[in-house]
Order: sequence, then structure tokens, then C-alpha cells
Amino acid sequence: MKLWLLTNPPPVSEDTAYLIGRVLSYCRRIEVTAVGERDESTPEPPQCIDGILNRSFNVSAHFLLGLDALGAQLGIPVINPGRATFLACDKRLYPQMYPGLVPDTRIVSNLAEIAALWRECGRPLVLKGPFGKRGEEVILYRGEEDAKPAAALLAKAPEGGIVAQEFCEGFREGDARVILHRRRDGGFEIAAWFRRMPPPGGWKSNVSAGGRIRRDELAEDEKELALEVAARAGLDYIGVDLGRHEGRCLLIETNAYTGGQIDFDIGRRDASSGDDFARLVAWLCREGRSAGVSADCQPDSRFEAVCHGISRWQVPRAAPRAPCDRAPH
Repeated sequence: MKLWLLTNPPPVSEDTAYLIGRVLSYCRRIEVTAVGERDESTPEPPQCIDGILNRSFNVSAHFLLGLDALGAQLGIPVINPGRATFLACDKRLYPQMYPGLVPDTRIVSNLAEIAALWRECGRPLVLKGPFGKRGEEVILYRGEEDAKPAAALLAKAPEGGIVAQEFCEGFREGDARVILHRRRDGGFEIAAWFRRMPPPGGWKSNVSAGGRIRRDELAEDEKELALEVAARAGLDYIGVDLGRHEGRCLLIETNAYTGGQIDFDIGRRDASSGDDFARLVAWLCREGRSAGVSADCQPDSRFEAVCHGISRWQVPRAAPRAPCDRAPH
């Protein structure tokens, strides 16, 4: 079995290196290609591959749709599917994707809108860039004194604005990161989890921002929400961040590029979920298709709307390739 791994440019992240080691136990060979986070074109794939594992952290809709088109042409899975990856990465889409499951969310495009919303709410706002990760591009807006960082966040954002949410005081108590894998019957199972606590005096719980890890058990409503989100997202594996506010469990964020030692081995006491992930990749490659939503690589009406005008006629098409005789799996 030969897997094509798309990763971020060198140096390869520790998470990706960890997954390569796990997946090599189940795949005959891995071909690695580096892709920039903003590259729009799909690189030429190696010959005779059985699956594509996208770990590039690329959020370009053109690139992700191109992967789906390539996978459809070659009859191989894209893990995670490109269309579902885009939907999971753009935080502006959460109210549409998960209505009633996220904090009150607005999209704002300028400082005047932010200030008006802050006055309307009467409490701090959390401002998020649509594609931020690892706690980056997230600020707390408490009034005019935070106008400068808010303006910087707006300047970085692509067309369409940034996310503004009421700050949920309950999130100061930390959140839960839950990793889920697709099962062979199409459902999902929880593979790993842990809680992240903000540092003393802080409000961000990301480990990269100084957050601390605890291994408390998940509550039933946390399990139920994580499974519901995974079922809606259409990914093969997903990280779901959950918080609690005024007694309710809410979705904070979904992660299509989750996975690594901190997620899999630290998040599970028997340290086996990294192998679960590798077995999932091998199974999807043997199936010859993706279990996610990319079987039809054409965007549906919702995807066309949220991709800011990308239509079915603009989906990148893979060049015809000569057939190859695949080695036995």
C-alpha cells in the first residue's frame, strides 16, 4: 500500500512526524510532498498511490477541491476530504454548520461593527480570524483599548470578515479536546480526549499558549455533542473542542488537521489511538474511496455560497494519468 502524504514545508511538525511513524506500520510506502498553507494548485501526485493523507494545514478552497477532484479521478480516498476540510476550518461557517451548538456568533468586517456589537452585548467579545490555529488570531475585545489588535486582526483576514462571539465566562474553567475516528459502519467513535486549562490569570487554554492538560473523564453531554459534531462534519477523523457555559456544553472549534502525540497518546491512557488512526488510514485506502463527503467532488449549493463565488466550473481538474497496476495491499 502506497500513501501520498501532503505536509507543511520543512521542518516537518512533530505531530506529522509522529503520524508518519504510526502509519508506516500499515502502509508499504509513504511519498511526502510539502505544500504551503496558502498554495492554490494541487501538486503532481506520485505514480500508483492508494490514498492521499492531507496534513498540509492548507485552507485554500481551490487546493482542497483540487484534491477531491484528483481523488475522484484516481478512485482513491482523500483523508480528510477537501470539501469537508474547508467547512471545518472556516470558523465563520459554524453557525450554519452547527446551529444552536455554538456561542452566539456574528461576522464583522470593520471596527465600527465590532464596537457596536460590544456595546450591544455589554460584555467582552472574542474576535477570531477565520482560519487561525493553535490559539493564534484570537483576541479579547474589551473596548476601545483593544481597537489596535482588532484592526490588525481585520487586516489579516480574507474577504468576508472575522468572527465575533460573546465571551463565555465558563470557558475560563477550560475546555475539552475530543478526537474522533470514523468507524467501518460509517459512525464515529471517541478515540482520545483531554482537558485544557488556561494558565493562571489567562483565558486561552491552548497548550501552545501555556494551557495545562488534565485527564478528567468526559461528561455524557460532552460525548453526545462531540459525536453529533463529527457526524455533521463529514471528516474521517476530527478534533472537537468543547466548553461549558451557564450549564450548557457548546462547540468552540473543529479541527480537520488534528492529530499528533499530544492528541492521541496523551489523550488516551492506553496510548493506542495513534495506531487506531493508522489502521483507519489503511482501511480507507483498501476501500479505494473516502468514507467522508467527497464522493461527489462537485460543490453543493451550500459550499458554493460559502466559498465566495467558487462555482463547479472553477473546480481544478486533474490531468489524465496513465493507469497503473497497483501492488497488492
